[in-house]
Amino acid sequence: MTGSARAESIGGTIEEALPSALYRVKLDDGRKVVAGVAIEARRTLIKVAPGDRVEVVPSPFDPTRGKITGRRS
Repeated sequence: MTGSARAESIGGTIEEALPSALYRVKLDDGRKVVAGVAIEARRTLIKVAPGDRVEVVPSPFDPTRGKITGRRS
């Protein structure tokens, strides 16, 4: 994968915690996605809860899924 094929992260707010370590996130552009915490973010042990601002990388294959890559302050 080249550097130009990397996806951009979008800001959002966690609306709901779902089973299996998934979260429903409302993105800044109005879309809603179901996202899990990315492996890189788990290694740094980020904790997220409903109401937190997060960065999400949407899936290139399914626009309703994504990965949480970090928290925003």
